[in-house]
Amino acid sequence: MRKMSSSIIMIVLVVSMILSGCSNSNSVKSDLVGSVKVENLDSDSKVTYTFKNQSEKRVTVVGGAGYKLLRDNKIVEEGGVPVKDYIDLEPGEEYTDKKTFSNLQPGSYSIHVEWNKTIVSDNFVRN
Repeated sequence: MRKMSSSIIMIVLVVSMILSGCSNSNSVKSDLVGSVKVENLDSDSKVTYTFKNQSEKRVTVVGGAGYKLLRDNKIVEEGGVPVKDYIDLEPGEEYTDKKTFSNLQPGSYSIHVEWNKTIVSDNFVRN
């Protein structure tokens, strides 16, 4: 009987540890929230992205935004949009920048922009 009680307690402890680990995985909230908008102008596609500090503290971001441009789920271009050294965003403050893609082939595209571990995306079509 004592051996069975020890086994049950061990199982309860293991299951509790697993469940507590699962519940903590989504509790991290980013300090930034973002948006991205694409405008097709003649032969260019202009991507404008904005990131806003939604926290109650100053956020310092080092480096520029990284991007991936995909067509039919295949990477067409990826890189970074550099900024000088670092940017401090006060609570509620926004940072906006642009990236222009020229002479894209006709098709369906997706743009993903990442800045300080926050990712924003948009889909667009070139005719």
